[in-house]
Amino acid sequence: MAKKKRKESEKKKRKLILVIFLFVFSLIILSSATYAWFSANKNAIIDSIDINVATVNGIQISADAISWDNELTIEELQNASQTYRSALNQFPLTLYGVSTDGSVSNGTLNMYYGLVHENIDGDFFITSRQEHEINCVGDDECLGHHYVAFDIFILATIPSDLVITSNSKVFNREWIDTGGQNAARLAFVYEGTVGETASVSAAQNQLTGTKAIIWEPNYDVHTDGGVRNANKFYGLTIPKTGAPLLPYVGINQEFSEEVPFGETKNSKYFTAVNPDITTTVGYNQNQELMRVPAGVSKIRIYLWLEGEDVDFENKAADGRLTLDLELAMSN
Repeated sequence: MAKKKRKESEKKKRKLILVIFLFVFSLIILSSATYAWFSANKNAIIDSIDINVATVNGIQISADAISWDNELTIEELQNASQTYRSALNQFPLTLYGVSTDGSVSNGTLNMYYGLVHENIDGDFFITSRQEHEINCVGDDECLGHHYVAFDIFILATIPSDLVITSNSKVFNREWIDTGGQNAARLAFVYEGTVGETASVSAAQNQLTGTKAIIWEPNYDVHTDGGVRNANKFYGLTIPKTGAPLLPYVGINQEFSEEVPFGETKNSKYFTAVNPDITTTVGYNQNQELMRVPAGVSKIRIYLWLEGEDVDFENKAADGRLTLDLELAMSN
């Protein structure tokens, strides 16, 4: 009887060891996988953001259409609501993946947050929720808001063709490159122009934008995870550097119908996105942005991590994203 009990005890131990082994093995497999967020990744985030906006060639810039200079810091943009009461300057400390097809409604970019679902068979699906920006700074105030949005005002004495200079870039300040900047996107929405002598409130309350100009920086470089994602989900074979511009789709509406991950590019809820401006790392030519009339022009700027980008995956987490934006007059 004692011998039988020992055998049963050893058998239970072997089963327990096997269960532990399989559990550890599963953790290893899961921790080594990389996915774009539409492929079940919820963890790729940016935890710190730096933004600097400057102008050259005689253009003046302001965060409130009151105080004018040639440079704006993120602190000035964050504090603009003190003198710009209707400001919707949104600055969460943490960026999560969102998506847009670039459409604009009521002067603001239509932005959507993807929600991941897993069924009992282990299949993954996505639904989306539309987000509307608010005036906030920090993760507590910006709870549930996952991208950056802010207004700038441009004072031009003559009609001007604005360009993004080659000094502008989106990059990671950390010594370890996590690749988050490769999934970054910017959009510019022209909201209107008033005369130089118009009231401050008239300048601040402009909200007539109907089109977003989308800029995709750093399109020619990818992380190891991005290379794998391009092959797995798009059927594309790409290099880490010197890569071509990749096609992608953006969410075009809020939806509760579950869409399988592999079907997003064929879904009615997604639209092909064709950025207006695309630049490589270290580009050296100014990029045409928009023409503004003489007077005070309001431009709304967005910065986000595009969840449908192949480089938006687990290892993009914990980066320190920096935007240096310099605008100039080309005429």
